[in-house]
Amino acid sequence: MIGKSLIAAAAVATTMAIALPATQAEAKTNIDINIGFGVGGGYYGGGYPVYSPGNISCKKGRNIVDYSGFHNVKAIDCSLPTYKYTAWKKGHKFVVSVNRYGNIYKVNKVF
Repeated sequence: MIGKSLIAAAAVATTMAIALPATQAEAKTNIDINIGFGVGGGYYGGGYPVYSPGNISCKKGRNIVDYSGFHNVKAIDCSLPTYKYTAWKKGHKFVVSVNRYGNIYKVNKVF
């Protein structure tokens, strides 16, 4: 009796597998291309430094520091591979370093 039930269940499962349409997998992609152009001889030379696609600009680095809770952010070195800024937070002055990808990787308190 159990053997006949298993055979019947297998037959029903096979029929259902054939009868139901296969669903297609849908690839969800998001492509973001950023191209930057710079001119001049550095931040203090009248323009922003030349950077290749994938590197953030000095201005974007300043915004990243600003959005991270610092205020009165000023650029002091806008040459790659790192940008450096002075910034204030909770009454203390800091030197904040941002890498070319937009990550804050070093924060030093200025005494």
